[in-house]
Amino acid sequence: MFEQAVQFSEAFRQGAGQMRGSLVPALKGCPHCNTVHMIAAPSLGTCADCGAEMKVLGPAQA
Repeated sequence: MFEQAVQFSEAFRQGAGQMRGSLVPALKGCPHCNTVHMIAAPSLGTCADCGAEMKVLGPAQA
């Protein structure tokens, strides 16, 4: 068990230099009231505050 943990740790250490960037959550927002939510379903839906159609936000808008 300990040996497996050591192997995993070593493999992670060796691969750490290859990891670049970070995960960025996909966000949706309301263009009318500026409400922002993480996208958690296939459809964007409507804003719970004002009822407008939600839009996918780009990195600059988030």
